[in-house]
Amino acid sequence: MKKFIRTLQTTIIGAVLFNGMIIGGVALGAENSKTNVQIKKFQYLDKEMDRISLEKIGTPDGTRDGHLSLLFDAGEGTEIKSITMKAADKKGSDTGHGVWTTWKEPGDVGKYLLAVEHDGKAVNSTFQSSLGSFKGVNQFELYASDNNSMKDGEYYYLEIMTSDGLVKSEVTPFVDADTSYAPVIIREFGWVDLNQDKIGSAAFGEDGSKDGHFKLKLAFAQKIQVLSVILRPTDKDGKAVSAGIWRTNRAGVGWLLGLVKGDEIINPEFNKDETIPVGAFQGVVALDLFATNNGSIKNGQHYVIEVETQFGTVKSKPIEFGKEGSIYKDDSVFPFKTISLKLNSEDATVDDKYFKLEVAPFSQEGRTMVPVRFVSEAFGAKVDWDNTDRRVTITKGSEKIELVIDAKQAAVNGKAVLLDSPAIVKNDITLVPVRFVSESLGMKVFFDEGEIFITDAKEQ
Repeated sequence: MKKFIRTLQTTIIGAVLFNGMIIGGVALGAENSKTNVQIKKFQYLDKEMDRISLEKIGTPDGTRDGHLSLLFDAGEGTEIKSITMKAADKKGSDTGHGVWTTWKEPGDVGKYLLAVEHDGKAVNSTFQSSLGSFKGVNQFELYASDNNSMKDGEYYYLEIMTSDGLVKSEVTPFVDADTSYAPVIIREFGWVDLNQDKIGSAAFGEDGSKDGHFKLKLAFAQKIQVLSVILRPTDKDGKAVSAGIWRTNRAGVGWLLGLVKGDEIINPEFNKDETIPVGAFQGVVALDLFATNNGSIKNGQHYVIEVETQFGTVKSKPIEFGKEGSIYKDDSVFPFKTISLKLNSEDATVDDKYFKLEVAPFSQEGRTMVPVRFVSEAFGAKVDWDNTDRRVTITKGSEKIELVIDAKQAAVNGKAVLLDSPAIVKNDITLVPVRFVSESLGMKVFFDEGEIFITDAKEQ
């Protein structure tokens, strides 16, 4: 995609912090000067996507970006001048392993871009002197291109410069997710042969060498954009080794990984724009993969396949080329549901089933409003309506949410919560802020250029 992929809201912070705040809540800031900003939560989430470079967004550079989440309360309003993230040890002392920031002076060296998203929109496309003014509770998604210091054992903290002071966060450790939110399963990945010459280093066509031929079968819960597919050589335990890399997009180094579906060549050559996705797929898709032999494709070498979507990346376990029966298989059922909605559209899907909404989702004062009954019941929650009090009650297991139409205070499991935007009624349909109801029920929300994806995948 040509724009910064929006992978928003990928942690369960809970509605009491996420779209409102507990009345009387306590901030987590480590070192605060006189500023209105209170840091509620700062957390390293994953390293699944490659959407930015060291200096600007929308330019994959071949390395997966660190993805972090920042929840803060800006009170009645304040200007966020800059956010700087620094590598540190467990106690919060600087290690000098990296500095990422939203602003740097022209002469500054050794500082890399910290990209910020807010409500599905990029706040800064490159370094800029101010991120703008904010009020109330806000959720920022932070992205930092890996400078080789995003790995186990590293810690990070934030310094937020506002119009009235500096606030510093606690440290958060590096983590890499074991599972992905992407609604796709690698059903099968294996080697085929080393007998054909179909592809060169950058385009389909003979080049005089026998290509590595692999097979890949994917299952998609619904129609999903595949951003890239990467064939990576590893050791038997899945650790990357220096034996080349093959990819569908020209981000960083590597040779073309050719995808063939039946008789159709999906990617004849490297696209000049590395952000263009491979394509949209749904259902079960079987592919043949071809990789020109750089001399390292041989019997005994191990490989993994990685499939990147706008939700994250799924990876296989290693297979050994040339070894009979060496094949990766996953016959599990999809472990979660995914709802797909679109702003100002009545079309919706739950996994692979299509629905027509009575009222389309829409944006109101910067908040995305969705039909509460449709979203809640799709995930197995019960919705009750009290016409006398104009109260909506949502229950799922031990979770209970109560909202009153046009009221900015709600209750989550009996605790009072302040909302940025109240529940409303439109054409006899109750709509609520999507983040509030979804996160209250333990869901994740993703935004992508007007599309809204909600999943009940477990926290990684």
